[in-house]
Amino acid sequence: MKRENPFAKLDIASISTEMAPTKPGYGMTGAAKTVVRSIEDLAENTKKLMEGEVIVELDPRSLDVSSIADRLSDDGEEYQALKQAIKASGQSSPILVRPNSSDSQRYMVVFGHRRVKVAQELGIPVKAVVKKLDDIASAIAQGQENSARSNLSFIERAYFAQNLLTSGMTKDVVRASLAIDEAMLSKMLSVVEVVPISIIKAVGASKKIGRDKWLSLRQLLLVPALLKVATDYAGTADFLAIGEEARFDNLHDYLTRYKNRSDAKKSKGPTSAKSWTSNDSSLSFTMNAKHKKVAIELSKAEAKPFSDWLSSRMDRLYDEYRRGPRERNGD
Repeated sequence: MKRENPFAKLDIASISTEMAPTKPGYGMTGAAKTVVRSIEDLAENTKKLMEGEVIVELDPRSLDVSSIADRLSDDGEEYQALKQAIKASGQSSPILVRPNSSDSQRYMVVFGHRRVKVAQELGIPVKAVVKKLDDIASAIAQGQENSARSNLSFIERAYFAQNLLTSGMTKDVVRASLAIDEAMLSKMLSVVEVVPISIIKAVGASKKIGRDKWLSLRQLLLVPALLKVATDYAGTADFLAIGEEARFDNLHDYLTRYKNRSDAKKSKGPTSAKSWTSNDSSLSFTMNAKHKKVAIELSKAEAKPFSDWLSSRMDRLYDEYRRGPRERNGD
C-alpha cells in the first residue's frame, strides 16, 4: 500500500553541515545560548527531508537499527505514551530508512527507532519513507530529527556525539547533527571521556539532568578512588532499583558524602608536635611531624642566624646521623 506524503519536494542537499546559524537549539542559559540552530529549525529540516516522498508500509522485521546509538533507555513514560497513541490511532508520522547496502531485502533505520519497536511489539507494519542516503547525511538526519522530536537529554546527546566520532564522522558532522557549537561539543566529550559507559548506562537518560551537573560528576570522577567507588556502586542491585529519574542525584550525593568523609579522615591523620626553647629564650623551635612530612619552625631573635648556621652544617649533621646507629651497634 502506497500513498503520497503531503509535503512538497526538496533535495537532500538541504540537510547540510553548512546551514546558516540561527537561535539556540539546546539548553536555555549560559553557554547554551551559543548553539547554532533552534529546535524549530531542526523540525523543519527533518520535515523537508521527507517532503514529496512515497510512504510505504514495511515489515518491522526487515529493518536494522542504526549502527550509531543515540538513546540510553527506551521504555520510559514517553515510550509507553507513544505505544498507546499508535495502538489507538495508528502511526501518524513515517520513519526514515535507507537501503541496506549488504542486503537488498532489508533497510537501515535512519530515525524512528521507537516507532519501529512499537510496530514490532504490536505486530503491525511500520510506515516509512525509503531514501538513499550516505553515512554522513544519515547521521545528520538522525541527530537532527532526534533533537527536534525526542528531546534527548544532555548525556544522550553526548553519548550520540561520541558514537558518531567513533564511527568515523568528523566533528563538523557531529556539530551539524546535534546543532551545537564547538564549545558545547567540547563539554559533551569531556564528560563521556571521563565518565565510564558502564556508569552512564546505569544512570540512564537522566532527562532532567543538564550539562552543569554532569560536569560536576566528571570532576568527582577525575579522582581515581572516587571513580572506583562510583563504578562499584553503580553496578549494585540497590542502585539499579532506584527510579531512573533519581539515579544521577543519588550517585552524585553518594560520591560527595564519600569524598567529604575521606577528606575529614585525612585532616585528622596522626601528628606529633615537639617544641624547645633555648635557656636564654632567644630561640624557639617547633616541629609538627606526620608519617612522611615534618614541618619545623624557628622563631624569636636568633631564628635567622641559627637557621643559617644549621643550613651550612646539614651535610655534616646528616652524616653524623647516618653513622649514629652503626656506632651504637658497635660497628
